[in-house]
Amino acid sequence: MSQENIDLVLAGYQAFLAGDFDVLSDLLDEEVEWYGPEAGDREVARRETVLELLADRLDGLPRVVLERCVAAGDRVVVYFRASEVEADPTDDRPLQTRRSYTIGRYAGVITIRGGKVVRIQDYPHVHAALDAVGLAGEFS
Repeated sequence: MSQENIDLVLAGYQAFLAGDFDVLSDLLDEEVEWYGPEAGDREVARRETVLELLADRLDGLPRVVLERCVAAGDRVVVYFRASEVEADPTDDRPLQTRRSYTIGRYAGVITIRGGKVVRIQDYPHVHAALDAVGLAGEFS
């Protein structure tokens, strides 16, 4: 079951980056809840609202890389890094050097039941997310 949950999360990640909200809709439970990093801070509830939030985040999205996806029963810890590429303003060559830099990180725990995402919980960092599923100290 854990690998199936990872596969579901990866399918959602790929659908999000592709802007395929039909696939995302199929992966989300009708009553899905999304909680912010503060305890009890529910940001959104219900599939339509989550899809709207994701559509807003997709607009102007930087490069997003899934760095970690770890299953723990019916929960999956995810860790993303967002980065941008910037041209060197002092270099006017056509094939100039470009810098990639991290602009943000995201950690969360996604709960899956019956093949659907039922809960998303944001965390301030990956160690807090791992701790929430009982895997603190398992990864460095």
